[in-house]
Amino acid sequence: MIRKILSAPYYRIRHALAAWTWRIRNRITGHPGRPEAPPNTTTLEFLATTGCKNIAEIGVEWGSTSKEIAKWLEGKGVLHLFDYEDRVKLVAERLRQAGFTNIVGHGNSRRTLDSYNWSLMEILRDGNVPAFDYVFLDGAHTWPIDALAFFLIDRLLAPGGYLDFDDYDWTIDSSPTVNPRVYPPMRRLYTEEQMRSQQVALVVNLLVRKGGNYEELVPNKIFRKRS
Repeated sequence: MIRKILSAPYYRIRHALAAWTWRIRNRITGHPGRPEAPPNTTTLEFLATTGCKNIAEIGVEWGSTSKEIAKWLEGKGVLHLFDYEDRVKLVAERLRQAGFTNIVGHGNSRRTLDSYNWSLMEILRDGNVPAFDYVFLDGAHTWPIDALAFFLIDRLLAPGGYLDFDDYDWTIDSSPTVNPRVYPPMRRLYTEEQMRSQQVALVVNLLVRKGGNYEELVPNKIFRKRS
């Protein structure tokens, strides 16, 4: 059903118009943003093959995938949402209005050096370990944030649990919303090399694969923690 919806001509036109609108918005406001994206069907299809009940979604944006995960849980277990405070509040409220009560929000501010890593640290600090059996990481997509995120997630993920990465090939330079031509402040944050680099791939290749404690189940995306 999901695939039929996403393949419909109307959806493609609507999504293209939304992307164009957001690119204009970014230029006017000076802040990066993205149009609402469809649910991540690869993640949802794989998740449905597991018995996971303590799920973390890191980077919820508009909550498209969050809603489908909540539906799949059917009120069992817990869905933890990590993102900016305003996004987490909005998505969590939408889910509660839809009747889902097993939602826990972990919002962070928009200060330059704040991120979901602080929220992950707080869970680790409070001793709630293991906290998750499935983590979907669709956050910053950058080495400075997600390299640390991996090590924190590794401490919080149960043996046999799953770590799911989004956008293995993504780069800042190829992004339609945060590339430096659309969002010039990126030039103050990253070098040209860094903007051209696939930083999610760096995390996967240098930390996950070389660490030796994860089995690759879906190429470049889903890994199972051995111990």
